[in-house]
Amino acid sequence: MRFPLLPLALVRFPARAVLVCLLASLVPGASAAGLERLKYNHPGLVADLGVGLWAWPLPMDFDRDGDLDLVVNCPDKPYNGVYFFENTRGDMAQEPLPVFRPGRRISKGMQNVGISFVDNHPVVLSPGMEYPDFVKTGLDTGRKLPLPANVHPNKVRANMWRLVDFDADGALDVMVGVGDWTEYGWDNAYSPEGTWTNGPLRGFVYFVKNSGTTEQPVYDPPVKVLAGDVAVETFGWPSPNFMDFDADGDLDLLCGEFLDGFTYFKNIGTRTAPKYAPGRRLTVPPTSENPGFPSSWLAVREAARLPGSPRPLTMDLEMITPVAVDWTRDGHPDLVVGDEDGRVALVRNTGTFTADHTPQFFPPVYFRQEADDLKCGALATPVGVDWDGDGDVDILSGNTAGYIAFFENLSGPGVERPRWAAPIHLEAAGRVIRPMAGPNGSIQGPAEAKWGYTTLSVADWDGDGLPDLVMNSILGKVVWFRNIGSRRSPRLAAAQPVEVEWNGPQPHLPHGWLRPEGKALLTQWRTTPVAVDWNADGLTDLVMLDQEGHLALFERRNREGGRVLLSPRRAFCDDKGEPLVLSKGVAGRSGRRKLCVVDWDGDGKLDILLNSSSANFLRQVDARDGRWFFKDMGPLVEQNIEGHDVSPTVVDFNGDGVPDFLGGAEDGRFYYLRNPRAK
Repeated sequence: MRFPLLPLALVRFPARAVLVCLLASLVPGASAAGLERLKYNHPGLVADLGVGLWAWPLPMDFDRDGDLDLVVNCPDKPYNGVYFFENTRGDMAQEPLPVFRPGRRISKGMQNVGISFVDNHPVVLSPGMEYPDFVKTGLDTGRKLPLPANVHPNKVRANMWRLVDFDADGALDVMVGVGDWTEYGWDNAYSPEGTWTNGPLRGFVYFVKNSGTTEQPVYDPPVKVLAGDVAVETFGWPSPNFMDFDADGDLDLLCGEFLDGFTYFKNIGTRTAPKYAPGRRLTVPPTSENPGFPSSWLAVREAARLPGSPRPLTMDLEMITPVAVDWTRDGHPDLVVGDEDGRVALVRNTGTFTADHTPQFFPPVYFRQEADDLKCGALATPVGVDWDGDGDVDILSGNTAGYIAFFENLSGPGVERPRWAAPIHLEAAGRVIRPMAGPNGSIQGPAEAKWGYTTLSVADWDGDGLPDLVMNSILGKVVWFRNIGSRRSPRLAAAQPVEVEWNGPQPHLPHGWLRPEGKALLTQWRTTPVAVDWNADGLTDLVMLDQEGHLALFERRNREGGRVLLSPRRAFCDDKGEPLVLSKGVAGRSGRRKLCVVDWDGDGKLDILLNSSSANFLRQVDARDGRWFFKDMGPLVEQNIEGHDVSPTVVDFNGDGVPDFLGGAEDGRFYYLRNPRAK
């Protein structure tokens, strides 16, 4: 079946060409209008509360009306800021999960911002700084503390400061949680068998005793807090919380980590002379429901659990930032926890203990807000497509967690600013799609176990007239999901590898331990697999990076027994005739390119939008001898929304037949720009 020469988002599937998206920067002078965030435009809808990449929660009564609000610090780009989410429902004891108002920015944001409670009064700190006027000026005005910003001998990534009267002498001391990556290194440190050969992340907690007074502090040299005879240690990112969790009158210690779990260090000393027992992992009560955070790796980890052993308390993602506070005002300290994707959860204290007197908590429940901006976790990778066959353009999007979310357009065709439904995670074969790295699937090591970094395109891959899903991820394994439903009710089968008829042995990546399995395509990680009929022969090809970072064409052919994908050809060149090399880095610096294939300028030739500050327009200027030539016209707009990267796609919400730009940014939001040639 042949389809008209239009980008996928502009037709009602089945379609001939599929849009493909690469990370974002936009073309100077191409449009006078700026990028705008997509809004839900759906009064009464409720969605997950969230900032951008990384959430540092600061629970406090910000507006001083007697209830606890959520203030959340976000250091990312483009959503950088400290945001106030107002609680309008009142007492947490009666309603512990209120629906918050949308966030209102109160100041700039930065990394490593934490809250302490001194006589029930919130005090906000960053490394070496206090913000005494936080309610009025946020993080814009600080006061330096008489301490170096880093108390650890090595360079640190986590640097989490708290004010606590640790030894009950009446003077506030400084407690610092640090994350040391010295032994971990960074990436590409696996044995051929997939064993990590560098060290772990190291997370320590320091006590900086104040020998003076709170008003005139005199700080002693920092010392590590011990658990038994060794230093308190976590897998990086410790987020230390000192509170009386077991109601025996002294300060216990509860830490997070760079991954997803919590460690409790019981104070077996006294209030004036703390002494900590070895750490114990927090678990959930046997009667609690499974949090339901799906992934093949989590399933393996669950299966490895000994029969009858408790289920660990874990968050949905990683880089967690717990803050201990009696949120429900029942006398038991709860945890308000930020996740990497900008969401914040309540981990409620059950008020019960395990046999060894470790406090138990319910599984996390994520806070909700009045729906405002569309958001898909962090590092959103959208594709504009009429997924449900009702004639308008919906959005499918991947993210860091590895989910693929479906945002349904509820307005119908011809509406430039549609009303949207809340996102739904796509399933395949009855299970939520969520690839994750696990202990050795990320080239950057086991610290990235909970990340998936899904990136995708939609096309009729098998030629049956229904839109299928093609996906890459943190693993670099390109797979596809066959649509076995109907045009109006898509249903996906389990993932199958995208297989290639290689000319000789399949090339393998110059880094990492993963090797190709049979004909299955293993290429650069976090790179868009663009499924598109590039050569207009009615068969869906694949355009994406090969193992060495060249943009390559995998052509489709009909052969006896079915369709095959040919070995890649470096058919894409710049305007000087040099092959397009889009990724020159190795290991963790490889891949990471997002792109979209579309006739952007309306000249009848397929162009490429490639990730940059928004997206660069690679205009097709020639085609000859089986090669295609492109001139980089620069970014679509001068506005810079790039944090990690921008993932471009195109949409046609208003139905004028002209593709408009939609970029998924680090903050998980979608940024819209009218095509300058639109009327």
